[in-house]
Amino acid sequence: MNDRNGMPPSNPATSAEHDGSGSNGYRPDRYGDSLQTRMVHAGSDRSQPVRPLTEPIVQSSVYAFDEPPDFAHPPGGAVPQPMYSREHFPNVTALEAAVAELEGADAGYAVASGMAAIAHVLMTLLSQGDHVIIAEGSYCDTELLMHRILGRFGIETSVVSRCDHIAMERAMSDRTRLVFIETIANPSIEVCDIAGLSEICRRRGVVLVVDNTFATPALCRPIEHGADLVIHSATKFLGGHHDLTAGIIVGRGDLIEEIRPTGYLLGALLGAFDAWLALRGVRTLGPRMAWISESAQRIAGFLAAHPAVRHVSYPGLATGADAELVRTLLPDGAGGMILIHLEGGVAATEAVVRGLELIQFAPSLGGTVTTVCYPPVGRMGVYDPHLSSGQLRLSVGLEAVDDIIRDLDRALMRLPVVNDFTPVQQVETERMTS
Repeated sequence: MNDRNGMPPSNPATSAEHDGSGSNGYRPDRYGDSLQTRMVHAGSDRSQPVRPLTEPIVQSSVYAFDEPPDFAHPPGGAVPQPMYSREHFPNVTALEAAVAELEGADAGYAVASGMAAIAHVLMTLLSQGDHVIIAEGSYCDTELLMHRILGRFGIETSVVSRCDHIAMERAMSDRTRLVFIETIANPSIEVCDIAGLSEICRRRGVVLVVDNTFATPALCRPIEHGADLVIHSATKFLGGHHDLTAGIIVGRGDLIEEIRPTGYLLGALLGAFDAWLALRGVRTLGPRMAWISESAQRIAGFLAAHPAVRHVSYPGLATGADAELVRTLLPDGAGGMILIHLEGGVAATEAVVRGLELIQFAPSLGGTVTTVCYPPVGRMGVYDPHLSSGQLRLSVGLEAVDDIIRDLDRALMRLPVVNDFTPVQQVETERMTS
């Protein structure tokens, strides 16, 4: 059954009218409203008196109907059910409902990857002649998508400092439709005053989109700070196990309803099993992000004191006004991503990567295993040490923090720069790694 525009009907499980509190879902008013509890139960279906405790996987591409009239007109006036996988089957809608609830959003729409989620937002909300602003220091592939693909269709992109609200507003024009930022930037690991920027966007009638991949709703909920849409690469911390690829958009119900037909026509479908894996990751998101944030704080402090390290970018080390912003934006932890600036440049980064034993080199992030890579810079899929300017991006996992620090210290101590290591510094490092 299609609407007058030829699109399938909205799925009631993730529409703006659905609040997750009906008889078919988890009820915060009855079972508890703490974020930790909601992570465990959000999106669950309790409509049957006897039911599986873990969501079953609906591995089908289409539904069958005993009665052809039910295809268009369900008996009893019920809301039409999805009939084809592009309309999103139960595992996908459960993930959408869960992340929307955790982010405080009206609705959600899940797709095949984080970049697919970004593309769906841009292709839905932007048209020829429009203008979009992206914060400087954001993920290079997002910026490339805007410049290389959107530019072909007459959409202009400006790159503006995330911390300069005056510059952001000056960059806006009557053609500006959207501002794109990240809660914690990839790879610069900078934070942005979402609330301050949202006031500007609201005054100018511009949609504010926030990529919350690095923080997750366990640490920050951008809608509470004024964002209109929130994007996740669920491949990363949300899924959290290095075993799925998925993306999700949540936010204002009217905007999600605009995005839904775009998704149906593009067909960037999230499979049932990947959706099931992502929801499994959501169930353990709270304790994982708490552990990871606590570990990352200790690791960042250790690195900042190490003579082989020139600078460490980590929100938990911020000072002054930046520290106050971090406390407001990330009150429950600063996440698991650290950008390490090494003394010794490219040669040092290559030597450290080769010297690590526990920590593995992998060009992704956000899973159970601690990984390191060169920060993505400039070109699609390129993690080139010669473009990284002596930087390494560390994604903290679930190992014991002392083991991670010990592995980093072994690799760093082999660098030539530590020849000037003083006895006092030696004692401090031994204390932190013992």
